[in-house]
Amino acid sequence: MDGRQSQKFTLFILVFVLCVSGLVFIFSASSIPAYQKYNDMFHYLKRQSSGILLGILGGIIIYRTPTQILSRLTPYVFLSVTTLLILTLVPGISKTVNGASRWIQIFSFSIQPAELAKLAAILYVAKNMSRNGFSGLNTTSGFVSTVLPLILMSAILIVQPDFGSPFLIFCILGSMMFVAGLSWKIMMAAFTCCVAVIIGAIAYAPYRIARITSFLDPWESMQSSGFQIIQSYLGFYNGGLTGLGIGSSRQKLYFLPEAHTDFILSVIGEELGLFGLIIMIILFCYLVRTCIKITAAQRENFTKLLAFGITSWIALQTALNMGVAMGLLPTKGMTLPFLSYGPSSLIVFMWSIAIMGRIEFETRNKKYEASRG
Repeated sequence: MDGRQSQKFTLFILVFVLCVSGLVFIFSASSIPAYQKYNDMFHYLKRQSSGILLGILGGIIIYRTPTQILSRLTPYVFLSVTTLLILTLVPGISKTVNGASRWIQIFSFSIQPAELAKLAAILYVAKNMSRNGFSGLNTTSGFVSTVLPLILMSAILIVQPDFGSPFLIFCILGSMMFVAGLSWKIMMAAFTCCVAVIIGAIAYAPYRIARITSFLDPWESMQSSGFQIIQSYLGFYNGGLTGLGIGSSRQKLYFLPEAHTDFILSVIGEELGLFGLIIMIILFCYLVRTCIKITAAQRENFTKLLAFGITSWIALQTALNMGVAMGLLPTKGMTLPFLSYGPSSLIVFMWSIAIMGRIEFETRNKKYEASRG
């Protein structure tokens, strides 16, 4: 087994470990609320397990799909996902939770198209920036053809409302454009526009302003917008160095809101302590490192940009979730990849890892064929 071959298996093993760990802590954090709400303490565990199963089944299909076919299918994927996003705004089809219409209800299941939108955006940008005859991002037509569809997609997300997904999509877009060789002038102009939009979106919604102020001083609003982050602090504090033990978290007992989703890291810190938390962080760092090594081995523009986009997505979303849970960033609902409860998020992340595995497989085969030739 050569080095590159081991990268693929390393990737899959890391994801397996994270997914299994996620099941353990999701059950720990959600069993009591699930029993009281659904009379089934395994409710969230079963749904997350179903997500893993669908992630594996879809991942097998994706892994067996050549990247050339994936490239040709990209426009259809982008249009399909955009259609799903529009359907979230249609009454009777969409499902509203906490005032946000981000889900589509299908029988007893619901899907969140915003998670698919992140992967579809990465595919689209990689495809558009690597197509034959593309004159480069430094032309007006090249820049507009890359950015405009993502602006339209983001506008739909903001209407839901969902501000975090568009923010993440444009962070990934910026990193991919930087790698592709976008000029500094255009980068600075685009960055200025994004900052203006962010400021406007924050000023438009009072609850976003509350999140900023509670981030700066959560104790000033400890019974309102600062409550969640303070409870997260207490979870980490209770855990100490070695933790209270798996299943022994106290903050999950209706003190810490969204304990099994956005703030699963606080439950992990309380039950495993600082040492366990460090192990989890190391696993994510090693996952990102493995993705970087696969990306660095690419010679074709499409696979290089696609692998880089997926790597950036995993790294950014992990950093944002951990930063929020630790009080280093303003509160924003965003899952921790592979660990938080959220079947839609889990499935799409697993599919993304399948794409990375396929990219590594093709790279290794090309190297083998070249050595024989």
